Amino acid sequence: MKYKVVIAKKNKTFPIKGLNELLAGRMYDYRTKKYHNSVKSENDKVCRLAIQKYLKDVKFTKQIQCTYNIYAQDKRHDRQNLYCVDKSFLDALQQMKKLQNDGWRECADSIF
Repeated sequence: MKYKVVIAKKNKTFPIKGLNELLAGRMYDYRTKKYHNSVKSENDKVCRLAIQKYLKDVKFTKQIQCTYNIYAQDKRHDRQNLYCVDKSFLDALQQMKKLQNDGWRECADSIF
């Protein structure tokens, strides 16, 4: 079965940040002695909102394969920088209990 999830533009920009911003967003919290990435958290949140809108009553029990069609408004990012949407989308599926795990058995290679 095929499902379609659309992550639309927000304020004329693609709401998912690219890999460059994702790598720069990693911060170390000396109080808790842990790393935190606010960019990754924001990307996951955008994906969760889209999943909540388009996949309300869906729960995946078989292996899935995601196909991504990425349309960028401008060429500020390389194509490879925008492929980090895969990580955030699969993590969001797992966080929302739509997918048991985002490992090898549950997810086939994604298509871009």
